[in-house]
Amino acid sequence: MIVYRWDLDKTYLETDFDSLRGLVRSATEPATAKRAVPGATALLRGLCRRPDARVFVLSGSPVQLREVLERKLHLDGIRFDALVLKDSLRMLRKGDVRGVRDQWGHKLPTLLADRRGLDPAAREVLFGDDAEVDALVYTVYAEIVAGRLAGRELDAVLRAARLSSEAAEAARRAAAAVPAAEAVERIFIRQERRVPPARFRALGPRVVPVSSWWQAALVLLEAGHLEPADVAEVLEAVLSRGGLDAWNLAALAQDVVRRGHVSAAVADRVEGPARVVEAVRRAVARLSATRPRPAPPAPGDLAALVRDWRA
Repeated sequence: MIVYRWDLDKTYLETDFDSLRGLVRSATEPATAKRAVPGATALLRGLCRRPDARVFVLSGSPVQLREVLERKLHLDGIRFDALVLKDSLRMLRKGDVRGVRDQWGHKLPTLLADRRGLDPAAREVLFGDDAEVDALVYTVYAEIVAGRLAGRELDAVLRAARLSSEAAEAARRAAAAVPAAEAVERIFIRQERRVPPARFRALGPRVVPVSSWWQAALVLLEAGHLEPADVAEVLEAVLSRGGLDAWNLAALAQDVVRRGHVSAAVADRVEGPARVVEAVRRAVARLSATRPRPAPPAPGDLAALVRDWRA
């Protein structure tokens, strides 16, 4: 079994949380008006084609939007196994304004609780964005599942993340029941806010920041999660909706190869319009005289990383 865990806002959906108008529109627009990030639908559809795939969607969007969000995913042809949202209204009624904004307390215990019910051999690939704390939450989750983060070290991370006592205890209980396994293969982070890729290197080699889901598709192609035809659909989607041309796509392919997340050989498996395929292969071939950047080391002091990220 392979589990694909997706965030929604700014990862799958183009959502404007930076203005009051954007918040109101996001809360009131119908499913037909919601727009997916260029390439996200084609990418997720391709992953869904695997017979052993399980899709788990975890979002901080309020539960009151469940019907609209489910309809949007169905309209896009996305097969999903679970959609977990946040009960923000209940939190507000309790006066828990902090809980409405807290992604750590919502996502980490939920991820761990779901992992507890899976076969220990199940592998995972996670998708998020840099608008919140997805890279950190996912990395902490991966280290807990791998059995490398427990006890006092886990407590230090939970304190650094400022989880409520209730959420922290839920995370501890779920973590204690998760069989140790090197399960998380990669963590893709869409650079919606353009956080520099270098900042993510401290989180280890599994974290792959991407400017476009086209870059993620290349990595997933080489890793065996997608077929060339699936990647061609992502390419067509970002060409038609992403405002990119052949040279933009070539530069993005060259970038993800240069950063060492995928080998140059992946260019030989790219399918699509001839002008794009040729541009990609030429751009990647230019890297033959340069060495890919060495993979970053495994994450170190996660509590310190969480504190630094919040600063």
